Amino acid sequence: MIPVRDSDRDAGALHEGKPAAKGHAPAELRPATPYDTLPEESFDRIARLAAGCMRAPVAIVSLVDDDRHVVKSSVGLTGRSRVWRKVPLALRYVRQVAASGRSIFVSNSGEPIDAALSGVDSTGRTPDGVAYAVAPLMIHSGHVIGTICVVDSAPHAWTHTEITCLADLAVASVIELELRSDLSLKRQTQEHLLYSTLHDALTGLPNRSLFTERLRHAMKRAARHPDDLFAVLFLDLDRFKDVNDRLGHFAGDELLRAVARRLEACLRPEDTVARLSGDEFAILLESITETSDAGRVAERIEEALSFPINLGGAEITTSASMGIVTSSISPDQPEQLLRSADMAMYRAKAAGRARYEMFDRAMHTDALARLQLETDLRRAVENNEFRLHYQPMVSLRSGRITGLEALIRWEHPQQGLIQPADFIPVAEETGLIVPIGRWVINEACRQVKEWQASHHRDVALTMGVNLSAKQFAQPDLLDQLFHALDSTGVSGSSLRLEITETAIIDKGRYATGVLTQIKALGVQVSLDDFGTGYSSLSYLHGLPIDAIKIDRAFVGTMDTDENSLRLVRTILTLAEIVGVRAEAEGICTAEQLRELRALNCEQGQGYLFSAPMTPDAVNEVLTADPVW
Repeated sequence: MIPVRDSDRDAGALHEGKPAAKGHAPAELRPATPYDTLPEESFDRIARLAAGCMRAPVAIVSLVDDDRHVVKSSVGLTGRSRVWRKVPLALRYVRQVAASGRSIFVSNSGEPIDAALSGVDSTGRTPDGVAYAVAPLMIHSGHVIGTICVVDSAPHAWTHTEITCLADLAVASVIELELRSDLSLKRQTQEHLLYSTLHDALTGLPNRSLFTERLRHAMKRAARHPDDLFAVLFLDLDRFKDVNDRLGHFAGDELLRAVARRLEACLRPEDTVARLSGDEFAILLESITETSDAGRVAERIEEALSFPINLGGAEITTSASMGIVTSSISPDQPEQLLRSADMAMYRAKAAGRARYEMFDRAMHTDALARLQLETDLRRAVENNEFRLHYQPMVSLRSGRITGLEALIRWEHPQQGLIQPADFIPVAEETGLIVPIGRWVINEACRQVKEWQASHHRDVALTMGVNLSAKQFAQPDLLDQLFHALDSTGVSGSSLRLEITETAIIDKGRYATGVLTQIKALGVQVSLDDFGTGYSSLSYLHGLPIDAIKIDRAFVGTMDTDENSLRLVRTILTLAEIVGVRAEAEGICTAEQLRELRALNCEQGQGYLFSAPMTPDAVNEVLTADPVW
């Protein structure tokens, strides 16, 4: 018989959740497994089988959890948390089996137990007069994950058949538990993968796929019940790029998470908010009573986003532009509804941001026209359908032409000549302005070289080319300019790049660096549309430029509006102070020309001298060499 120590007799004081007695040898710990999450039915079945095959009234199935033996099921004893108190000696044998990995069979009948079985420890009689049989639940790695304990207070000598039966039951139980655990783990993995597939990893919100599926269901429901209205809000954060640029992408991610939580707080449980991509979110409002409900939600969102958000100690405020479309539009596909809401959102951005716009049919017509324009514009780039017209630049001192400005036109195969105002904004948005702008630079350089060769002057003709913000930001801009000058043989001083204030104002040192490198090629730089942006003496003084062009909005009204005249006078004074040339655009009347000459403006252009002309017309004008 195994000797019983006093500390073992005190084992009855231990129950589920309490630590083992001091000095007790620790059981070999099993690795982390999902067995604890298996359904109770699995453990109840094992306990019933154990009691049945061992012909005993009590059976206990427990799992090892650190130094605890957590009862998962018991037959013949109620209250799982109190089982070990009722059979304290059983806990001692359970611990020993868990530590050794060998079964223990203790009889209370005085009859001998067959000890010839491998892996079995046996004794003749227990100190408390109760028979115990304990088998380990051992997984393939050799770790004991639990035990099956059978208890019988009636005289019971464990037979060879019973011993073998309990051992076989323990092996079969482990196989079953492992299979169920594998299935449970596989199911959890599948659920996790499904969740990951349908949710945004950063915010935890539904992603585009899940949102589209819920939108599709809402559309089907609305088709069956036309009175069941719903609305879609397409939301884009205003100036989110500024946060990334100033505070870093980590702060940008924190902002997106904070916005996600605020959007959720503005909605009902049955509504859906999803992150589509970047700083774009979409909201599905289900079962609304009227269209104005969507507007009220948009206003609630605007208010929620207006409160400061703390990003690593920096408090920022944000806003959103929103587009709203309702189920009354009756589209065929969810993507069409999202596209419609997206159109309305862009209308809101164009109208000043931090607001919402409702989609209407006119937007749809405009969108189709824009889509067709974009398609035609891509074809125009491939087929070289662009042409350059040129407007003279006149010296206001001599009255003679000193240069020209290249102005692009689109010779559409069906619509004829299209003005830049009708296609340049689309080219900017789509990025097509980059290849178009490259072609303009090359063609303008080629043309001015040809005119310089055929029309000799004391001072060579110069050519002005407008440079867009996207072109200015291109990393290969200097290479483009060098190639154009080198391939055409034009000197850098013959090329004038005209750049708007808004294209460079937010680029700081980068803009100054690029302008300095452009100047190193000998190319002249003019600040176009001066007076409409962020004009200031300190700002102007720090830029490496050659000239400022006074915007036509002021020049065109200076002979009728005293304020415009004063503004033109101020700009000319500013140019003189910082030492750059002043040029006026949009000169339309002789009175405007007279005023500008009186103010010592150096150069000008406008319809008073000539409208933009074809190359052939320019040839004729240059040959005539008029003086104004």
